[in-house]
Amino acid sequence: MQQIRIIELPRMKVVKSGPIRTEQAFNAFNKWFSDYHAALPCELSPRDFMWYNERKQATEWVYALPAGADETDCGGYAVEEFPFGLYAVAVCKDADLDEAADWMKNQQEIKDWVEKSELFTLHVNAEGEEERYPMFHIVTPGWLQAKSFCLEDMYVPIHMKE
Repeated sequence: MQQIRIIELPRMKVVKSGPIRTEQAFNAFNKWFSDYHAALPCELSPRDFMWYNERKQATEWVYALPAGADETDCGGYAVEEFPFGLYAVAVCKDADLDEAADWMKNQQEIKDWVEKSELFTLHVNAEGEEERYPMFHIVTPGWLQAKSFCLEDMYVPIHMKE
């Protein structure tokens, strides 16, 4: 099994795509954040995350704004607070490479690991809780993706047990 690491993502502002239900919406947000990111001096990557919002029944994509970013230059997309917290993270193949087989297996293995953990519990979206979903981002450089090699970091939201 893959190695699982625990990451704490801070409270931060993100630019949110809104529900993505068409290829046009996907491509528009991809172009906006790619252009925005390319204009940043010496930035680490990736700063984007994608998840499936169960309540809205749609994919959503967010881009983490750098500290002090001009929030008026966000292509007309909403700027929101990111649902920060702990995530259990592991690497998997990009879902497009194998029809999401490794992606789904990896997500389940992370959940199984968390459920057996003495320290952590899975986040549950419930009334009074911030909405947090399993999410991912591609960690392979674009030039390597073109050679059909592409990995993602899969993030599963968790909490410390009380």
